[in-house]
Amino acid sequence: MAKKKGKREEGFTFPEFDKEEFRQKELKDSKVILFAVFYAFTMAVISYYLVRMTSLERSVMIFGFIAPFGLIKILPLLFDTSDFERKNWFGPMFMSFLAWLGLFILFSNPPFNDISNPEFGVNEIYVEEDGNWNLTTEINSGESFIFIVSVKDNWKVDNVQISANKGGSGFMMATPMTKLESDNSFNITGEHRYFFHFEDGLDAEAYLFTFIAEDEQGNNSVRKTSISVV
Repeated sequence: MAKKKGKREEGFTFPEFDKEEFRQKELKDSKVILFAVFYAFTMAVISYYLVRMTSLERSVMIFGFIAPFGLIKILPLLFDTSDFERKNWFGPMFMSFLAWLGLFILFSNPPFNDISNPEFGVNEIYVEEDGNWNLTTEINSGESFIFIVSVKDNWKVDNVQISANKGGSGFMMATPMTKLESDNSFNITGEHRYFFHFEDGLDAEAYLFTFIAEDEQGNNSVRKTSISVV
C-alpha cells in the first residue's frame, strides 16, 4: 500500500530589509542618546551650583540617581517613543547617569570647585642640638622646639591653626601656623608643612594640641595630638 505524501513544508523566508526604516531608527536612537548626554550636562551644572551655593552636598548624589528618570517624561515631548520597549529606555537613562557622574566629578574638582577637606599628614617635633634642628620624640621642660604638621589639599590650603589644652584646662587659643618654606632658617625639609615655634618651650605637663586646617573653599579638617613635656 502506497504511503501518502505529506504536505511539503515551505522554506523560511527572511523579511525584506527596509534600509530606510533602519536608517531612521538608528538616527533617532543616536539623537536620543545625544539628548540624554545634554540632559546629563544640564543636571551636572545644577548639581554644581547646589554644592557651591547651598548646604545640600549629601542630597546631590540622590538628585543624580533620580534625574535620569526625568527622561521618561521629557523624551516623548521631543521624539516618537511609541515603539520604545524597556531596553530602549534603559540605554539613554544609563548613559545619562554615567555622563552626569563623570561631569559632576569633573565640576567637583579644581579648577571648577573643591569639595574635599584638607588632609593631614605627619606630625613632627624638632629640637635644636649643636646649632641643628633635629627630629625628636622627647621634649624637655623649657626646651625650645618646633611643632610641624603637614597638610595637603586638592586646591590650596588657606590657613592652619593650632590650639592646646594643658592638663585638661585651656592653655593656648587658636593661633595661625606659618607655612614652612623651602629656604627656611631651620634647614628643615619637606612639602606642605606648617609650623609653630615654641621659643621658650613648655612646662612639664601633658598637652592636647588641636590643629584646624581650612582651604580656600571653606572645607576644613581637625586633628588632635597629645604630647608630654618632661
